[in-house]
Amino acid sequence: MSSRRLSALLLVLTVASGGCTTLDRAIGMVPWFTTMRDQPAVRPFEGPLDSTGKAPKFLPPEGSVPITGREDSNSIYDPAGLRITDAMHNPMAKNAASLERGGKIYNTYCIVCHGVQGHGDGTVAGRIGYVPDLTLDITKQRSDGYIYAIIRHGRGVMPRYGDKIRDPGDRWNVVNYVRKLEGQTTP
Repeated sequence: MSSRRLSALLLVLTVASGGCTTLDRAIGMVPWFTTMRDQPAVRPFEGPLDSTGKAPKFLPPEGSVPITGREDSNSIYDPAGLRITDAMHNPMAKNAASLERGGKIYNTYCIVCHGVQGHGDGTVAGRIGYVPDLTLDITKQRSDGYIYAIIRHGRGVMPRYGDKIRDPGDRWNVVNYVRKLEGQTTP
């Protein structure tokens, strides 16, 4: 063994055995040992600006669609969005599996405000103020798409749950469960 390697090995063992660092970190301090510790990383929002001063060049092109697709906005606040939500078709069959999944999600996110039976009497409802009773005629008259959009985007004091219930199918399952609470669906 060459004296240079022996010196490096003794240095590493001395530092590691001294308790001041781990063996892996000590080996990483020796410049001629290659480790995967320090690698170049591309951070999309920190890329250099182009010659015109526009956004970082690592961002995806405008209008790019993720490989998983993209949902339409379906905002309930403008008339066009309301027409879109009312025309949306619920793709989930109203069967026992959908109702079970919807009930599980409802009990995770919705029950604290809307209550067990959907009457707006959940444990935090008194602190919020008015929480809609999901079994009233006005809710029964709403389209499935409207309820879906409320779940996804929120409304009034109700926060959006589209970022928590990410799977659109799961949101539709909750719609089916709300319909069950209204007495409109039987398993």
